[in-house]
Amino acid sequence: MRYDIRDQLSRRDAEITVEIDAPAPMGTEIEFRGNVTGEVTLHNMGDEIAAWGHLNATARLECSRCLEMHEVPMRLDFSEACSFAQIDEPLAYTHVADEDESAAIPILDGETVDLSELVRQLLVLHAPQRSLCRPDCNGICPQCGTNLNNGACDCGNEDVDPRLAPLRNLLK
Repeated sequence: MRYDIRDQLSRRDAEITVEIDAPAPMGTEIEFRGNVTGEVTLHNMGDEIAAWGHLNATARLECSRCLEMHEVPMRLDFSEACSFAQIDEPLAYTHVADEDESAAIPILDGETVDLSELVRQLLVLHAPQRSLCRPDCNGICPQCGTNLNNGACDCGNEDVDPRLAPLRNLLK
C-alpha cells in the first residue's frame, strides 16, 4: 500500500485520492479472505494529513457459540488524522497535541506514503469482537463438544447442579 505521492501532498490544501486493492497488512491477527479494497483521500491540513474514505474486507472469524469459522463482510467508513512521520520511528506514535486526541498515524516509509499502518489499525478497530455464524446458532454441547447445529448429541442432561434441581420440575 505504498504510493509515490509525497510531492503531490507536500503543499498545504493539496488533496489526492488513492485506490486500495491489496492484501490485509500483517499484524492484524485476523485472517482475511481476498484483498482489502476501497478508497482513501488524503488532504494536507498543514500540521497534519486528514485521511478519510471507505474500506471493504472479508474477515474469517470463529463463531462465538459453535467455534466454526465463517466469513464476515466488513465495510467501514473512516476519518483519521495522519502525519508525515516515519512509520518505523517509535516517537511518531506519541506526539499528541491535546489530551483528548489520539496520536496521528504516521504514513511515511522513506520517501513514499505507506497506508498499511492506517489500514491495519482501521481493520483491527472495526473487526467484530464476537460474531455468530448465523443468528440461530445452537452452539456446542458443554459435555462432549458436539456442534449442535449438526444435530443433537448423545449426552444425557442427568448431571444437574443440585441448586438448580427444583427448576427441572417446572419443565415437567
